[in-house]
Amino acid sequence: MLSFGRYLYLSKRAQFTMGKTLFACITATLLLADITSADKKPPEKTDSSQAKFAFHFASLTDPACPVTTALPHTPVTHEIHILYYPMAELAVIKEPTSLLLHVVLGHEIMPFDAQTISFAQRDDGVWVAKLSYEAFAAPKYAIYWVEEPGSKLTDTNGGEYFEVPFCDLRGNLLETNVKLRAQSYTGLLEAHGIERPVNYAKAIEILDDYIHAPARGQDLIDDRWKYELALRGDTAASRDLLTSQINQFVNEHAADGFGLLDALNFVGRHPWVPDQIVEKLLQSLEEKNPKVPQFEPRKVLLELRAASEPIGDRRTALLREMITEFPKGQEAMNARMELFARSKDLVEREKIYSEMRQINPEDMLPVAEMANAYLQANQKLPQALALLDEAERLLDANSKADSHSMQYTEQTIKFWKGRIAVTRADILVRQGKPAEALAILQPRKSEFHLGWSFYVYGRALEGTGHKREAVDAYLQSVVRASQYQEDANARLEKLWRRQKLGSRRELQQRVDALSAQSFENKQYRPQLLKHAAPEFELTTLQGEKFDNAHLRGKKIILNFWAVWCGPCRAELKELEDFQRAHPELVVLTAVDSTANSKDLKDLIHEQHLSSLRIAPTPPGLMEKFGAQGFPNTFVIDEKGLVRIEQLGVGEGISRYLIEDLEAIRTASD
Repeated sequence: MLSFGRYLYLSKRAQFTMGKTLFACITATLLLADITSADKKPPEKTDSSQAKFAFHFASLTDPACPVTTALPHTPVTHEIHILYYPMAELAVIKEPTSLLLHVVLGHEIMPFDAQTISFAQRDDGVWVAKLSYEAFAAPKYAIYWVEEPGSKLTDTNGGEYFEVPFCDLRGNLLETNVKLRAQSYTGLLEAHGIERPVNYAKAIEILDDYIHAPARGQDLIDDRWKYELALRGDTAASRDLLTSQINQFVNEHAADGFGLLDALNFVGRHPWVPDQIVEKLLQSLEEKNPKVPQFEPRKVLLELRAASEPIGDRRTALLREMITEFPKGQEAMNARMELFARSKDLVEREKIYSEMRQINPEDMLPVAEMANAYLQANQKLPQALALLDEAERLLDANSKADSHSMQYTEQTIKFWKGRIAVTRADILVRQGKPAEALAILQPRKSEFHLGWSFYVYGRALEGTGHKREAVDAYLQSVVRASQYQEDANARLEKLWRRQKLGSRRELQQRVDALSAQSFENKQYRPQLLKHAAPEFELTTLQGEKFDNAHLRGKKIILNFWAVWCGPCRAELKELEDFQRAHPELVVLTAVDSTANSKDLKDLIHEQHLSSLRIAPTPPGLMEKFGAQGFPNTFVIDEKGLVRIEQLGVGEGISRYLIEDLEAIRTASD
């Protein structure tokens, strides 16, 4: 008989709300007890209504959700067996010759991941797929569908998919399971093949059905308000409504502390929440004294505010406030590192470096970064070399330490050893010692991946008379983004001409071919989506008006960006050129509406943007699209469906878009 320990129950009609889940788990246990014997064969004949009911369902899983019974719990396994019943009334695939399981797993910390597993057929005609996992990576949520590869038939449970509720050993639904199931209605799973429409109302319904103060759901408050803001749009009216809800929630739970920490997560990322509500929340948290070592709500608030603030003066002020108010701890160190990285003033960097060294003299990272700062400024290069010696000493000391006191992993040590080597070689080249630089770089040539590494290698080769090899190094540098890319290109053209290696056109062909090869080596594979794009209307800086209703029938490239975002700036000219090369498309860019108009005009002038369509982003539009940051690019097809989302990228976006459009075309054939 199948184990009573933990059961998952999946049906064509079951809705896994909290009220129904436990009943479903118990029912599955009883059904399995009736239809499954020790040798896994169902009874040949039975008039049991339970048995008939069992074959009404297409799929069951074993083991999973614990149920409340008089029997002791069996040990938790590291396998899930998914059973598919072709003979069931609601099964779509009736006579399969082979079956594949497409399952998406949700974890407590790690993101969703997808797996494809083959089924095996049992003697009784039931198909079984075995999903194994490590104990540390036990899933907290699962959703799947079944496919017959030959016929391309799929069983997606009528478009609802088969969902798996996970419970604890007392039979209570896991809070993490509820959180992940709600997330499944936000479009996050589309990249994994789950064509579940974005439905924030459903996500809210799932959370509301589970949240029951003070017993359960205290870690779902942030998600609850986040989904409501996404559902209604980030407008003044939506903010007023949520402000009222937050105020009521804080007042109701000031005494019991239910959900206040999760409420802080939301409030910290949304500075429009009134100060009096924030102060009440902070006071309540401080009075409740959560069981978190050295928990300081005000420090958490500052950290959240700084993290959610776009890079600029306001963010800098928040980071400085963090350091002043809470000078110790990892959060303050992270704030110092960010200020150090963003500062262009060498004296300020030296001051921040001194603070970090006093706090943690054994931390290698500030030492290596200060050496790199001297390199960037092309100043105090002897001091930079001494700092690199110190950084290597700290790395070597770490590698000799026992596992409990090690700060860095072997992989981290290898990375920094390589970076220190290139930094040292760069300094030596600038000091007129290319032979010494080449001696450092030559043994590490196979490890090079960055444009900077190839640039320094090219300089060392050129400085020692190896001009033909320098051409190859500069070629590699040119096709990889780095701050030295422009100089690498100038040196390449100069060497190409002096070495009489061919015409300028032939050089461009070499660069194009190598660039294409570099992109192919990334093995980029577009992840196709298929959900309706939200309604939008954009008015460009030139006064042109565009909305998706009137653009129906055309493919649209919609790019969200911000003036302060480096990768965004790298995309703009390329997007303009892409529009010229593809007049059948409509390329629209929506810039962060908080951008300073002068900064925006200066950027347009610097980039020589003459025809790129740039429009301020209307309030709430990014939330409607589910955009996660900048740059964020969406490809919308002729039917008004979002087919691709690209988060990030920067330079080289045209190659990604070409692959994306080809994948959409192929899928439509």
